[in-house]
Amino acid sequence: MRPMLGKLDEIAERSGVDAILIASPENVEYFTGVKSLADATLLLFYHRRAGVPRLYVPLLEYYRYRDSLEGKGVEIYAISRTLKPSDAKVIEKDWGELVKTLVAGLKAGYDAGFPSPLATTVLRSIGEYVDVSNDISKVRMVKEDWEIELIERAVEVTAMGIKAVAEEAKEGVSETELAGVFEREVRRRGVEDYAFPPIISATPNNSYPHNTPTGNKIKAGDVIVVDVGVRIGGRCSDLTRVVKVGSIPGEVKRIIEAVREAVSESLSLVQPGVRAGEVAEKAVRVMEKHGLKERFIHGLGHGIGVVVHEPPYLRLGSQTVLEKNMVFTIEPGVYIPGVVGVRIEEDVVVEERGARVLSSSLDQVLQA
Repeated sequence: MRPMLGKLDEIAERSGVDAILIASPENVEYFTGVKSLADATLLLFYHRRAGVPRLYVPLLEYYRYRDSLEGKGVEIYAISRTLKPSDAKVIEKDWGELVKTLVAGLKAGYDAGFPSPLATTVLRSIGEYVDVSNDISKVRMVKEDWEIELIERAVEVTAMGIKAVAEEAKEGVSETELAGVFEREVRRRGVEDYAFPPIISATPNNSYPHNTPTGNKIKAGDVIVVDVGVRIGGRCSDLTRVVKVGSIPGEVKRIIEAVREAVSESLSLVQPGVRAGEVAEKAVRVMEKHGLKERFIHGLGHGIGVVVHEPPYLRLGSQTVLEKNMVFTIEPGVYIPGVVGVRIEEDVVVEERGARVLSSSLDQVLQA
């Protein structure tokens, strides 16, 4: 990952603030390029006149951030009232005191719309502020070329993992074993982390859009929904494919074809200037034509980047206008509770002439 610190000034200017407080771990990761671990307590402060951003972290995270950001134009400080190593820049304040000190006399922006372990403390201490969440989302939605390259690499490795799952998906093998196949395949290719825990669900577990792998054994006639993603260089992939085990029922074949058509029709509409909601409507109309509208129970897609779910969101009514270099999923699905579910998901980048499908090299439906 590369620091995106220069975008802080762009956001400050656009929102008309003197300074910006960033408390969301995913936003701190986006701007600094350093991975945020677990529910990290972090505070990134940018003052337009000072120019140099400051990052405040707990002492146990201080050295990792200090060494990772050396020479990157960020000042790193540890927050600690008790432990004060001589080789650390320690601030002897609690988080609330720090916030009050930083924003005193300033018109401050804050990423209030993003989840943060510090949210309650910041809101109690900051006073009046400008919510810059939408400005941050707009910046994050449009990817740099190097971000797209990382996502492409993540997609490529994810596809290899899915192929390995399809090769091992035999009768008698469990969902958890197949999850292990995916994890082994992508780890050996240098994956640093998963974008989310693998979803590998055979009939009927796939009738629920989100599920965890179980010890249930694969049977002849099953379809397996493989929904997986990885992180490479701090950027995510998110792909879903269907794996058929032997001959599958005719009704399931019909559902698969409806979902494939919804993917195709949605992709045909993607281009700069189109509203995200229009693309979602296209998929819904396909499902309606096949009598499956009520069984399509989630949005059509979501952005991928630092995290696996981020703007833009392709859902009914969304007024977000698609722009060049936005990257998102197209993932229609059909779910008959307790019976069967089918979802196919492509990763897409918006280009001047339309959609480029990053995952096009992998068949949407694979045979075990």
